[in-house]
Amino acid sequence: MLRMLSKVLEILVLQFVATSISAFGILGGPELASAQQPPAFAISPTPPSELNPTGGGPAQATLQQAAEFAWEEFFALNWPAGPSGQITQRDTPSPTCAFGDQSSNCAGALVWETFRGKVEIFPGDFNPPPGYSATAPSYGYDAPPQYNYGTNQDGSPVGPCLGPPPPPTPWVNLDETDQITVDSMFAGVVSVKPSANNSAPQLIRYLAKANRTEYAYIAKHQWWDGSAPVGDTATYVKANKQDPPNGDSYVLLPPNTNEKQNTIEIKAGWRVLDPSKEDSRRFHTATVRYYEKASNGNICYQQATFALVSLHIIQKTPMAPYFIYATFEQADNILDAHGKPAEDVDGARLQAPTPPTTPSVTLNDTDQVNSSYHIPPQVVVPANDGNAEYCAKPPATPSNMLFYLNTNFNPNNPSAPSGLPIGGYICINQRDNGIPPIIIDANTTAHALIQSYSAAHGITNSVWQYYKLVNVQYLPINKDHPGLYGTQTGENDFLHASNPSTYYLANIVVETNRPLQLFSGSLVPGVTSNTTGSNSDYDSQFGGQPGPGIHSNMFYGGNAYNMGGCMGCHGAQGQSRGGDFSVIVVEGPVLSPEVPAPTGITGAAVIERNRSLNVIPRNYGRNRH
Repeated sequence: MLRMLSKVLEILVLQFVATSISAFGILGGPELASAQQPPAFAISPTPPSELNPTGGGPAQATLQQAAEFAWEEFFALNWPAGPSGQITQRDTPSPTCAFGDQSSNCAGALVWETFRGKVEIFPGDFNPPPGYSATAPSYGYDAPPQYNYGTNQDGSPVGPCLGPPPPPTPWVNLDETDQITVDSMFAGVVSVKPSANNSAPQLIRYLAKANRTEYAYIAKHQWWDGSAPVGDTATYVKANKQDPPNGDSYVLLPPNTNEKQNTIEIKAGWRVLDPSKEDSRRFHTATVRYYEKASNGNICYQQATFALVSLHIIQKTPMAPYFIYATFEQADNILDAHGKPAEDVDGARLQAPTPPTTPSVTLNDTDQVNSSYHIPPQVVVPANDGNAEYCAKPPATPSNMLFYLNTNFNPNNPSAPSGLPIGGYICINQRDNGIPPIIIDANTTAHALIQSYSAAHGITNSVWQYYKLVNVQYLPINKDHPGLYGTQTGENDFLHASNPSTYYLANIVVETNRPLQLFSGSLVPGVTSNTTGSNSDYDSQFGGQPGPGIHSNMFYGGNAYNMGGCMGCHGAQGQSRGGDFSVIVVEGPVLSPEVPAPTGITGAAVIERNRSLNVIPRNYGRNRH
């Protein structure tokens, strides 16, 4: 114990006296940073509004500064908002509760949990959002949670499966069941046996939320019906390689020329716990609403206690209009086949993966042309790589480990290549890119802060000491060649924004498979209208001319970028489609919650959305974040 306290004290001293290290230009080239004391980050209910505001902004920030910014977001947004049934103002920390306080007056929703879910901004029935008023503060943002989807085919609403549950309506609404449709993610530590209330207990489910600023911006323009000018915005951004001039005739989320408050979006992953194997005191838990398909084919909802296993926080700041992306995980996510953790609570790897049960996967990409379409890239599971080709095949499931099942993107046309291996489960026992040492040090410092703060406020064993920052993306980098890194400036420096750990920012339970753990370029359109699910850096895969041209997935300041990880994905699926990096905005009305897809040896079935509803969306397709 004394050795641990000594180590923590030493790290805290170093954090306060060290000078800033290298900072990086907007294209990833190293620049000399001015010497300055790094700010001491602290536990506060007020989130930071800018990264490195007095030292040149994000473009001149260090990864250490970005980590401190991310942790201060985490502290503020995970602040108790008060008892769930008594919260009258969303996005607001309780003035009487301490961070991590679980006493009866503070054990309700967290600040970010009171953000509006995507269906509370874009209802699936195309009516105004619940509580909307043109004259109310923030256009009625503070109304209690209500989730309005389209009706089932028989005309019934998406209602409770087993009769009305007790009030209040949960703030946590898990209406996503896959990872941007490319795969479904499972936790092997949970019992596989379905219950009457949960057809897929091992499945990790998700939500997407946005803060008051984003809601008020959409409600002000009455774009909740899908009428946001995403097409015009996309055309402008691609033609000019920069943001449009205003946020009235184009989509330009605040802060913008007229509105100054920052937009924040949240993506969170949740699952059930196994009480025989897991210590619930290491997890933040909450009452959640989730969705199932009833025996009559209707979609209905259940409610139960789930645990938080991942948290994405993205914030648009005045000096980072492309958003700053931070991702956190619960400490016990990555386990080996025996249930032993692969990392400690700070993110340091504990051991080499043993046994090596995760099959390796590689990307076979090409810019060649075959007949009338470009050959789509394929993610390949080598049959003879020293491991099993798959760690299990349905109906068998792996024990303890995280595992995923890729989606067969076009079950109605099996001859169209899916681009992903769909023959069984693929297990996870390590990250494709580890957590950088500077992030691990920031986690150690943050956990020491949590422990000392908790002791001072009479809080024992705060759950937040068991959550860790994985990494932060705070400026765009242009990868100017296809495939994985090999020649990129700064890629071998863990402190550099070009390092693969930062460039390919990914959360192990949100971006799991090969296209998401190592995302750049974009997901490739298939031979038919369905995507293959795989990704490519070649522009020729997206309608360009054959050759070595590189695909740009985001634009900023007159430049085009092939960015990776979360920022690149939000660029490809959000900015390039006219939503100013927000996929919530570009998708619009959420017609249906997702329900667990049946699984089989051909991969996870296409998620059943919209089919059982008698309304047609403006942008028929995926409601994703």
